[in-house]
This record gives sequence, structure tokens and C-alpha cells, in this order.
Amino acid sequence: MALPAARTEVEPVTCHAPPRPALVAADLGYSAFAERNSPRYTRYAEARLAADARAASVVGATLTYARRNWTWLLSQPSPAADVWEELRFQVRCGCDEAMPRDADVAVLYDRLPETSADSVVLCRHLGLRVGEAAELMGLEPPAVKAGLGIARRALPHLADGVPG
Repeated sequence: MALPAARTEVEPVTCHAPPRPALVAADLGYSAFAERNSPRYTRYAEARLAADARAASVVGATLTYARRNWTWLLSQPSPAADVWEELRFQVRCGCDEAMPRDADVAVLYDRLPETSADSVVLCRHLGLRVGEAAELMGLEPPAVKAGLGIARRALPHLADGVPG
């Protein structure tokens, strides 16, 4: 009986470097950001768009943008503001394809600056406090209060009851 021939080829050893702490921290930061904001982004998109499926697609595209650009976003003055701007863009694209769910919401965006309309939707329609709406949009609370004030003066019938 013959002995098997000795292997002369050496298989390369593949080493996987452990993830760098900064990358792990960035991944965790993105995960926390997405987990915290995804439900609120979804509610906002649903308030602006007629189809819930379209809202889910808009939020998915927004979070994909945030994930792909997370390192860059962290270097910006307000990552939340940049992601909010992307969400607005995605919603505007969705609005081009479908009628809004609520005619009053459509009037807000036709007649008010976008920040004012967003402030009314977040605070009146979704019931967020001014500070929470500001955090979501990446603004300071006085900017949201100013947006609400503009809405109250321009469209009091649509902005009544908004907490100040």
C-alpha cells in the first residue's frame, strides 16, 4: 500500500484585521440614528404621501443615503439637518408621483416656506413637541417656533392648536 504524497503547496492564510474602533463607533452611531429617527421619518412621509408603501420607500432611500454618507455626515455641522434635507427631497419626488394624503398638508406646502410647513406637520399633525421637531430637522427650537409663527399668521385655520 502506497503512502499518500506529501502536499507541497501551502494554502495562503487569510487574516482579517479586526474592525477599527472608529468604524465600529460610526456603525453604532448610524444604527442608533436610524433606529431613533426611522419611525418619525415614516410618520412624516406618511403624512405627506398618499401611499404608505411610497412612504416606506422614501424613508428607505433616505436611510440608505445616510448610511452611505455617514462618515461625511459626521463631519458636517448638523448631520440631522443634512439627512432631513434628503428626506424632504425624497418626499418631494414622491409627491410628484402621487397626490398628498391630506389636502390641508398640500396647502401648507403650496403656501408656506418648507420649514414652516414641516413645523406644522410635525407639531400639529404628528404631535411632536417643538424641541423634538427641531432635533429631527436638525434645527434649533427658535427656528421651529418661527416657522410655526409664520404658519399661524399666513394660514391660521391650518396652524391653530399647534403647541408653541
